[in-house]
Amino acid sequence: MLKKAVWLFFVVLLIPFVIGNSDPSVTLSRPSDGEVVNNPVTFTWRYSDLEGDLLRYSIIQIDEDFVFNSPMNYLVEGDSFRIRLQKRGEYFWRVQVVNQFGSKISKSNRFFLNTEEKVCSDGTQYFECSVNKPLYCDNGILIDKCQKCGCNVDGNCQLGGNCLVRKCADGTLYGSCAGDKPNYCFQGVIKEVCSLCGCPDGLECVNDGGCMVKEKTPEQEILKIPEKKFSSWERVVNFFSWLILGSPLYK
Repeated sequence: MLKKAVWLFFVVLLIPFVIGNSDPSVTLSRPSDGEVVNNPVTFTWRYSDLEGDLLRYSIIQIDEDFVFNSPMNYLVEGDSFRIRLQKRGEYFWRVQVVNQFGSKISKSNRFFLNTEEKVCSDGTQYFECSVNKPLYCDNGILIDKCQKCGCNVDGNCQLGGNCLVRKCADGTLYGSCAGDKPNYCFQGVIKEVCSLCGCPDGLECVNDGGCMVKEKTPEQEILKIPEKKFSSWERVVNFFSWLILGSPLYK
């Protein structure tokens, strides 16, 4: 009986060591080993964990010495980091990832820094997208490349790489009300659609989509009958009824 108790005691002690949480892993991405880069240098790496434990932070080390005797250390939340290095030449880098149960440090990669700036006229780095969509810095020349860099919200990407913004002659975007009520841009044509775009002050919406001064009847003058006001839903229904049937549904 005593032997069983002692055996169980040692089993309980060993359980945390046998059933332990594995260390995370980290793989360096860019700069790859032996790559030549320009300032600013962007470092990226991949974190993973068998138990799905979340990454708490990363520590990136950069040094001119492959044994990392005096590294530059940076605490990073995530898996990427950008910095402008001062001297050109050979560098080494590695990353340590840390979660709540453990940490892991990667092998090191060597890279070479060329401090000669390679940018387009607007400051965009070679082979990167500009902040001004859809421009792309192609070996020093800004070109339209919406397939890679995208378009602004009101643009449509074309085969030639440019973005086409569909507007009416007055500059109003397709499917939008103009600043001059009740004008509406419908497939490149300006139409009066007061049921959707409203009327200027003092005018009311009429059946044909235009606006006019309302003539009050004697009864309205006497009883002060309030003018008809359409709800947002009725205005939308009237708009499509006007487009399809030629007259509004609500009057």
